[in-house]
Formats: sequence, structure tokens, C-alpha cells
Amino acid sequence: MKLQQARKVMRGLLGAMLLSMVLAALLANMVFALLSVILLLAFISYTFSHWRCPHCGEFLGWNLGKGIPFCPYCHQRLDL
Repeated sequence: MKLQQARKVMRGLLGAMLLSMVLAALLANMVFALLSVILLLAFISYTFSHWRCPHCGEFLGWNLGKGIPFCPYCHQRLDL
């Protein structure tokens, strides 16, 4: 999977989690609070499994927004 696609999925998970957190707070609904926790766990799991260098396989860290041009481990160019 390409890093651009992984970034889109991670941003989607974060957006859904934030929306469910807002709904949980506004509606005082435990279902939305539980959904927020599930989405957070899904985000963490997906990030650790897919946000990796395509060359060496190392985890690229939590730098999701800015993007990084090179892998901090093998120094190969990342096509983001």
C-alpha cells in the first residue's frame, strides 16, 4: 500500500474519531464514546502496521501532517 493512501486512511480514522467524540460530548451518549475509543484503537493499530518505509520497513513515526521526504532510518526518498 502506498504511503499516500495510508495517510488518507489515517486522516479518515482521526476525523471519524473526532466527530464521534464531539457527538458523545454534545449528546452525552455512551455509544459514541465507545465508538471513539474503538476508532482510536483502530487508528493506532493501522498506523503501526501501514505507516512504514517501503524500503526498510521501519515505522515512520507520528509525522502524519507535514510529511517527510526521506526515511529517517535508511535515508531513501519517500514518495508521499
